[in-house]
Formats: sequence, structure tokens, C-alpha cells
Amino acid sequence: MVSPLAIIVFIYLMKNASLVIINASITQATPLVNITLPVTPLGPVTVLNSSGYAIPYYISNNEVIIPMPGPGNITIEYTPYIGILSNGTLQLVVSSNYEVNLQMANDVLPTSIPNNIEGFQKTNSGVTLTLAPGNYVINFITTAQTTQQAINQRSATMIRKPTSSYVLLYYTVLIIAVVVLAIIALMIIRERK
Repeated sequence: MVSPLAIIVFIYLMKNASLVIINASITQATPLVNITLPVTPLGPVTVLNSSGYAIPYYISNNEVIIPMPGPGNITIEYTPYIGILSNGTLQLVVSSNYEVNLQMANDVLPTSIPNNIEGFQKTNSGVTLTLAPGNYVINFITTAQTTQQAINQRSATMIRKPTSSYVLLYYTVLIIAVVVLAIIALMIIRERK
């Protein structure tokens, strides 16, 4: 018997942000669809239908319950919770009943990967691992890439610092002059009385 539910899970690990996307195709009308999230969400979960409109859902623990009166496609998107270990390593805990496509950007360096890798593919933007269903932990760090642009920005910042100190000196002298003029004006007013 063919399953009425086909699910594809994508987890994107990037230096500045990470994302989980679950695409589900429902082939038969069912009143409710239960989908277990592979990673604990950090914030809100977005559930969209094939037209791109948000649809209502209920979330309990790591399970999303979605009303589906008819067949169709849904997309679930959210930011995953990523823990930080005491040594600064980032940790992603995955518990999935479905095959997971883990895409790591070039600036992500895994320090431990699961042993249930079914496929590996190098892409221009990083690496894609296909992982079998199961429970596993992925530890990783993000690497710092020094670029010419970053060096130029540092140089420009160093050049601007003396300029900002001259501006500060200008305002300081201006404030002192105003205070001195105010004191002189007060002394003149007192002498007239």
C-alpha cells in the first residue's frame, strides 16, 4: 500500500542563520495530518499551503497537527534550536522519522557527523548529506573568512577615527565657549543690579 503522505526534510546550516524546511505531499483526504518536527523549533513555525497562504495548525511538543480536508502540498518552515556547548561548538539534535537532507554552507565545519549517511554531494555553496531516519547529534563550528572587503573596512575605520576626534574636539570647544559667554553674560547682568 502506498503511503498517503510523502515528506522531504531539508535542514540548512549556515554561518548567520539556519533553517528547517519540510515539504509534505498529501495524496488522500484526511481530516488531520500529524508531522513530527525533526529539530526543536527556536521560534514560530510557519505552515503554508501550495498557494503560499498560511494555514492553521496546532503544535504539541515536536508534533505539528494540520487540518487537511483534501489532498495537496504543504510546506513547514522554522528556525531550529541550536545549542552551544561549553567549548563554543554548536550542536544540532535531530530526531527524524523521515530521510533528512542536511545542507552545510562553506563556512560551516562539522566536528562530528552521524554514521547513518546515505548520500554525499558537494555543491558550490557547500555540502549536502542525505541522512537515514533516526536520532543523532551534529556538532559544528562556523569558520571566519577574511576577505579583502573586511580588510578595507578596517582600514577605512582607522582613517575615520582621527576625523571623529576632531569633530569631538570642535564640539567640546564650542560648548566651552558657550559656557564662558553665559558666565560673562550672568556677571554683566549682576553688575547692573
